[in-house]
Amino acid sequence: MDNLFPEDFEEEELELDEIDDGQDEEVIGYKKSIYFDEDLGDFKRDGTKKLVEANGVDAWIQWCMKVLKTKRYVCQAYSDDIGIDIESVFQAESRKEAESILENEITEALEADPYQRTDMVKSVTFQWKNADSLEVTCNVLGIDSNEIELNTTIER
Repeated sequence: MDNLFPEDFEEEELELDEIDDGQDEEVIGYKKSIYFDEDLGDFKRDGTKKLVEANGVDAWIQWCMKVLKTKRYVCQAYSDDIGIDIESVFQAESRKEAESILENEITEALEADPYQRTDMVKSVTFQWKNADSLEVTCNVLGIDSNEIELNTTIER
């Protein structure tokens, strides 16, 4: 029987530049993901209970919506680049100031995409429901000139 730990085994030292940890490559572009069903609050499944895959553009749209609905600095699982600082928006002294802050927050958050799918936020419009709630519509341009319209409600 062979010895699992041979006595004459010599460790081979590797130079740091010989090790490929995969961190040198930046991941850029539309990547597939699992489709998330907002209504169910869970991942979408087909008739056989298998998870449904979202194509790259749909995954980007879902990421954008998640960013718009996430309060920045609240969820410890996310970096400070993810989400919108809702508190600063609703502490503004006027609606005009609140809209300016929110437009900047939305633009920064969407352009912080780690896969660099968001090329630019073209426009952001607001429809106030009351003092603590407004509807936001964003027109966003992705890489490869994919343009999407995002609609969400932001509440205090």
